[in-house]
Amino acid sequence: MSRRSVKFSPLLLGLALAFPSPVGGQSVSGSVLERDSGAPLPGTFVVLVDSTGTDRNRGLTTQAGTFRLGVPAAGTYRLRVERIGIVDVTTEPFSVDDGQAVSQVVRVSRSPIRLDELEVEAEPQCTMLEEDAVTLLGVWEEVRKALEATYWTGQQTYYRFDALLSRRELDRHGNAESEPELESIRLYGRHPFRSARADDLAFGGWVRPTGAGGVKFHAPDAEVLLSESFRRRHCYRLRRESIDGREHIGVEFEPLPSRRLPDISGVLWIDVVTSELRSLDFRYEVLDLPFETEKLGGQVEFDRLPDGAWIVRRWVIRTPIARPVSSRSFSGRRRGADMRLVGLYEEGQRVTAVWRTGDLQASPDSELPAGIPPVNAPSDVLVRRYPDSD
Repeated sequence: MSRRSVKFSPLLLGLALAFPSPVGGQSVSGSVLERDSGAPLPGTFVVLVDSTGTDRNRGLTTQAGTFRLGVPAAGTYRLRVERIGIVDVTTEPFSVDDGQAVSQVVRVSRSPIRLDELEVEAEPQCTMLEEDAVTLLGVWEEVRKALEATYWTGQQTYYRFDALLSRRELDRHGNAESEPELESIRLYGRHPFRSARADDLAFGGWVRPTGAGGVKFHAPDAEVLLSESFRRRHCYRLRRESIDGREHIGVEFEPLPSRRLPDISGVLWIDVVTSELRSLDFRYEVLDLPFETEKLGGQVEFDRLPDGAWIVRRWVIRTPIARPVSSRSFSGRRRGADMRLVGLYEEGQRVTAVWRTGDLQASPDSELPAGIPPVNAPSDVLVRRYPDSD
């Protein structure tokens, strides 16, 4: 009988979160400006907060620093303005009546957060982002802003992503054994990086058997990393490291010592000069597998678009290819088959171009061959194209 190889396939990543639509057509619009110069601040998060402190809507400012948010009901609101590298600002309360369109101008002082001046604790502590961990919270706030912007961008139906899927097999040491299989896709109205629900991962584990007899490895997206269920099951600490010649500070996380289900550990890396989130490295933990699992995991790279939106620029996941190995006892009787790691399966995706379109030519779930936008879609505007060699 021939030996059967088992490929543990990763699960592609997504999320969905919606704010209530305004019933009476009321809205708040305006602009975010730098206080001293009056210059617009594009790519700034503007959050609508009601009188109970609950976030009701949010959006990014345009290149001109303008914004417009639907208001779910008449009432008293504030605006919270968040920008990476700058201290958050909250406006004075203002009223919105039924059907009213309110205008607000928010002026923000440039008080940059200096991540390069923060001290990193020498010993890891399971702080879980408590309020007394001021240094850790300062860094986490910058991570949170980028993750929330990434999540928000993935929900906007006017973005179109051209992407390149990649699949290949590696040997058990992580060396490529063949050229990758490539597939071009086009995605309308949804970000190509998608995940399982945070609570499902928390209570079911990050590695689970499938109905077909295989095993599925899950990976984290912005919503999962921001979730309460993820935060409560991980310890956090800070790290410093030089990456590509630039100093980075990282928020490192790992499962609680009491965690018994498969989980992940990793580091979210921030450029200390720009305060921008650059990447996530993660690996799988608490795995009940009879072979070395150190190389199982992946990377996620983030990028800020010229219009201020954030995307997952590239991701890759490595999962095991295992083969049953039969063995015999001293009596000669055959024992159960063990699993031996024979290779790695690497799957990834990189965005090759991002477009804004006002006239979608397909439904949000459509996948079409990537390429130049059709001539009958003149409203398509190229936001960013990435070099083929990138």
